[in-house]
Amino acid sequence: MVSRRNFIKGAAAVGGMMILPSWSIGKQTGPNSKLNVALIGVGGIGEQAINNLRGKPEVNIVAFCDVDDERASKFYKEFPYIPRFRDYRVMLDKMDKQIDGVIISTPDHMHYPIAAWAIAKGKHVFCQKPLARTMWECREMRRLADEAGVITQMGNQGHTNEGWRVIKEWYQAGLLGQIEDIYIWTNRPIWPQGDLPIPPAQPVPSYYDHNLWLGVAPYQAYNKCYVPFNWRGLQNYGTSAIGDMACHFFDVPYSAFDLGYPEKVVASSSKFNNYSWPKDSEALMTFANKCGVDNRIRLHWYDGGRRPKAIKGVEPEYLIPNPKNPWERANCTFIVGTKQTVYTNEYGVGSMIYPREKMVELKKAGKLPKPTIARSETPNNAHYEWVKACLAGHQPMGNFDYAAPFTEMALLGTVALFEQGKELEYDPEKMEFKNCPEANKYVRSLYDYKEEFLPSKIKA
Repeated sequence: MVSRRNFIKGAAAVGGMMILPSWSIGKQTGPNSKLNVALIGVGGIGEQAINNLRGKPEVNIVAFCDVDDERASKFYKEFPYIPRFRDYRVMLDKMDKQIDGVIISTPDHMHYPIAAWAIAKGKHVFCQKPLARTMWECREMRRLADEAGVITQMGNQGHTNEGWRVIKEWYQAGLLGQIEDIYIWTNRPIWPQGDLPIPPAQPVPSYYDHNLWLGVAPYQAYNKCYVPFNWRGLQNYGTSAIGDMACHFFDVPYSAFDLGYPEKVVASSSKFNNYSWPKDSEALMTFANKCGVDNRIRLHWYDGGRRPKAIKGVEPEYLIPNPKNPWERANCTFIVGTKQTVYTNEYGVGSMIYPREKMVELKKAGKLPKPTIARSETPNNAHYEWVKACLAGHQPMGNFDYAAPFTEMALLGTVALFEQGKELEYDPEKMEFKNCPEANKYVRSLYDYKEEFLPSKIKA
């Protein structure tokens, strides 16, 4: 068994400026071959990967890796012939030549170390959203992938849908006018967050390896209250509601209007501590963007039950939860333009000019533009899009060159939570806050890596 000290030493080694050995350049597969894929994270969201790839002739699932045998047991029983591991490093070493790519479906804090390890082995990488837990990790994942030449994808199924494409076409056709404000709200968190106490230690189940689950995170005693799902609300493992869901919601305006990085971000929230994220919060991001009024676009984020008090052109009752159906209007996006307002949901599905009567009117009058942006061949299936891209030898649209700056933008909202009410000015070139240097410590990590475990490079 790998000791925890050696695990951290190995996994944190990729935390420095890593130089990939020459043998790590990702190999390309032929057009008639199959992609051999290993799943790191089989239970939970890993089930989505398995279901999305079922019956697809272009892919072979050749290995399973999960620290929780019980959570993965459904697929262990269904596919007893597939080799299974608890430690992804052992899997990548033992099955190196049999694996072309990996799908990472783990808690957020392990995305970066696992991806970096796989890339160093020359594997193509599909990584669930958010791409990483910190902004620096996002940039490193992009740099490593670009240097290795591997095919990458972030697990954001909404980016494969036509929602952002339709809205971009509406904007480019002049239908929306200039963009003023974007309002987004979600009913997340649907897991515990807030001013939570650290739970007491409980016996570790025999089917589960807690040291491997913790990985690079500081030690915390096992408790079933945060494993296997509720880790999302804890700072050492998750990225709060905004990190968890913004990679869905933000994708539509980010892609449709080429938002880039915000110039300023300010946030407020309910009480929280250095263990858990807040129960509810809101943030305002201001973008310098040529498609916005006065070259500015304001993006308003709300979670945990918070909502905007008013949106121009939207009925006040729409902003109030429906007591008969709590999920109705629980996750919404409104894009306010000088000519039209757009509604869509968290995955960019059902995008329409608001209200619906206006959409019907424009459609009947033939004023909706025809499609001009290429659609995904695999809508709502990012896993399959990645597989096909790996076999074809080109990057899919959701690759790390897109996903890294996009996730970094979303994570700015989590940093702003630590500086309540202060409008932070962000410099993406230097990856630092111009007017708040004390916030820069959150760019790299929300906990301290021990320097002794961070060599400057990995040698071949």
